[in-house]
Amino acid sequence: MPQKKINVPIPLGRWFNDIKAVEDLRLLLESEAFQTAVAILKDAAAPSYSTLADGELNNLRHAWYAGYGDFVKDLQKLTKLPTTQQQSLEEWTHIQNP
Repeated sequence: MPQKKINVPIPLGRWFNDIKAVEDLRLLLESEAFQTAVAILKDAAAPSYSTLADGELNNLRHAWYAGYGDFVKDLQKLTKLPTTQQQSLEEWTHIQNP
């Protein structure tokens, strides 16, 4: 059986070097379909009155719920360029020739 190739995590710097990918992800996250899907999944994962009866189940539900929130926040962080990169992208575009 062939061994599965393990991919090393991609450094964040490489992600932010691809400005088009950052902008594409921003558009995706702002889409109504994505926001609706996130809302549905978070609602399904939210703790409810029935989970209060079982402490272990309640803890699991809280963990799932927090995981969905963290996931969306982490994706949103990928759409904001670091401040040093934001300033240097089009540093001189404000100057126009007469």
